[in-house]
Amino acid sequence: MRIVAAAIGVFCLSLLLTGVSLGSIGVSVKETALRYFTADEIVRGKSYMGGRYLLFAARSAVTLAFFLLFTFTPASRALRDLSAVWAGHRPWLAVTLYAACLLLLYRILLLPMDTYGGYLREHAYGLSTQGLVGWFTDWGKGLLLQVVLLLPTVNLLYLFIRRDPVRWFLPATGGLGCLILLLTFLAPVLIDPLFHTFTPLRDADLKARVMRLAARAGIAVEQVLEADASRRTVKANAYVTGFGRTRRIVLYDTLLERSSPEELEVVLAHEIGHRKYHHIWKGVGLSILGLFLGLGIAALVLRWGAARDPLAHPADPAGLALLALTLFVLSLLTLPLQNAVSRHFERQADLAALELSGNREAYVKVEVDLARSNLADILPPRWAVLLLYTHPPVLERIAVAEEP
Repeated sequence: MRIVAAAIGVFCLSLLLTGVSLGSIGVSVKETALRYFTADEIVRGKSYMGGRYLLFAARSAVTLAFFLLFTFTPASRALRDLSAVWAGHRPWLAVTLYAACLLLLYRILLLPMDTYGGYLREHAYGLSTQGLVGWFTDWGKGLLLQVVLLLPTVNLLYLFIRRDPVRWFLPATGGLGCLILLLTFLAPVLIDPLFHTFTPLRDADLKARVMRLAARAGIAVEQVLEADASRRTVKANAYVTGFGRTRRIVLYDTLLERSSPEELEVVLAHEIGHRKYHHIWKGVGLSILGLFLGLGIAALVLRWGAARDPLAHPADPAGLALLALTLFVLSLLTLPLQNAVSRHFERQADLAALELSGNREAYVKVEVDLARSNLADILPPRWAVLLLYTHPPVLERIAVAEEP
């Protein structure tokens, strides 16, 4: 429970700190910001992102409360008993029913907050082009995808727990590690097309630029695709995904429409930088390591629960809520470390973009334009960067290009 209390304390502190204003930022930093952004852009970005900070804190607090109450009240055991009655003498079906009901209750609980944050606020700030029906369609696809992925995964975990209540996390790490690799390989061709339509890059000149950049980096680029992101948002983005035959660079059509060839070359050089430094493989490896540590701690927590009132034994389906609570709290507590690694990867890719493109002016224009289109917090509070940012703040990224 100390872990839970510490996590709640972090988010209570974040709620207090979201009130940091421009007046508390150093004068020199504000002057730098005003070289690239207007005062209105800075205030608007802070307003938009400040709301997202609060939503993250609120969503996390609701998640903690949900799993705490479900675990340490009769609710979990009642759902377990009901699932057992429906399942008969089939443990796998009891686990499946319990997990499906728990997921559905959780997602319905969060639906008002998701609708406000993902639809209403995005429209209020002029960032979304998607209708309400389309948004709910995507929400339903996401829920269905969670069900399809979660239920076999949970059954695999409980199969290992029933066979060895003490060391189950060892084979579970191996099994789920293989699943992570499989999903990383298949997601670009099976999951991503559920939400976007992808077409090969049509700009012949840009294709030639990609090939030259890849040759300089000493790597092969299999596919460069356009995604029809404009059906949902005005935000611009690009990313690298997959490996082997599914490896690809994806550019939002919103980015292609608003960027010059030189700026797009910088973006592509950044994504090639991710390939150059093998960030996908490193990310997969770190995910599997984190999974091993998280499941090892979860095994101890389930044994603790079985020694007390909440659970009958470690393989009790009612323990799934406790397992989810444990992994969620661990994820929160390690979030600063996870994001620090991500920011390190992004810095490496930024340096690669400058090295491969050799165009510092275009690099700065890209960073400024992306920050504007995505309503970035130009002067984010330090706690937010440490806790929530997967990328360095925009002024830090611009400073890289300004260094001699």
